[in-house]
Amino acid sequence: MERLTGEARDRVRASSLTLVVALTLVGVTIGLYATLVGFSRTTVVPSEIVAVSDDGHHVTVRYSYGGCQRAGPLEVHETAETVVVSAHVEERRPLTGQACTADLVIAEETVTLDTPLGDRDLRTATP
Repeated sequence: MERLTGEARDRVRASSLTLVVALTLVGVTIGLYATLVGFSRTTVVPSEIVAVSDDGHHVTVRYSYGGCQRAGPLEVHETAETVVVSAHVEERRPLTGQACTADLVIAEETVTLDTPLGDRDLRTATP
C-alpha cells in the first residue's frame, strides 16, 4: 500500500475530525435531553380484577396512575394453571422547573385471553 499524498492525508484528517465532531454533538444532545426532559420508564402498578366475561375470554382490570404518568400496556401471562395480568404505566420526570400535577386517573381496561379462563387461577402482578 502506497503512502498518502499531502492532499489525500489532509482529506482523511478532515473526515476523521468531522466524524469525531459529529459523534461529540450526538453525545451532547443526548446528555442535554436526558438532563432537561428525561427518558420515560415503564413500571408495574397495583391493579385489581373487576370482571370476567361469561365466556372467560375477557378480563377487565382497574388500576390508577398520577400526573407524571400515562397508561401503558396491560400484559397477560398465561399458563395451564394461572393467568397473571400486569398493569403498566410510563413514568416521566417533569421538565426542569416544573412539577407533576396531583391528578389521579383511574383506568379500566379489558384484555383478551388466548384460551378461556376456566378453572385457572386469575391474579394481578404485584409491583
